[in-house]
Amino acid sequence: MTTYRLLNNVNKFHEAFVDFRAMRKQFEGVKVWFSQKNEPLLHRLKTDWQPVAVSFESDLKTNQIPDISVWNYSCLVLSENAKLVLENLLVERGEFLPLEAGYWLFNCLDVIDGDSIDPDQSSFQIDSEDSLHIPRNLVLKDDSTSGKVLFKPSFAHNSFLLCSDEFKDAAENSKLGGVVFEENLAKVFL
Repeated sequence: MTTYRLLNNVNKFHEAFVDFRAMRKQFEGVKVWFSQKNEPLLHRLKTDWQPVAVSFESDLKTNQIPDISVWNYSCLVLSENAKLVLENLLVERGEFLPLEAGYWLFNCLDVIDGDSIDPDQSSFQIDSEDSLHIPRNLVLKDDSTSGKVLFKPSFAHNSFLLCSDEFKDAAENSKLGGVVFEENLAKVFL
């Protein structure tokens, strides 16, 4: 089983940006780092959720609008089609919130802990206390990711998304564009 790091495919697709200011007004005390704290959102709503705007931007005007985009490090923005394809895989692993223009925010809440790291094949940057979570090389034990589809590493402050072959295959078989499935789990940029 292979585990992949999800990265936005900035060479071919725009990145999604959710209007966090409008979003935050609907919650009690939600900060922009909610996904890194692995905080559920739905139970903190002040009233019923009202969809907020999502925009798509990149340096290349020729880029396409994505079906899947990573937003705020460890959330996904999904097109209606991507939600239909991936919903059965994701429904038990986080929360869906509708956005404007037929898009959906998926707040991933599934995590793995530090026991998932293969210590013989992994290394981390230790230049300062603030950078302890940055992997130089990251290999996970297969048994720790068994049954996982989309998840975050709690040992790295939930600061990125990882996925399984099952998620990758579902996205690729349905031709959902927007992300790269990177086998080098320590890679941060394309």
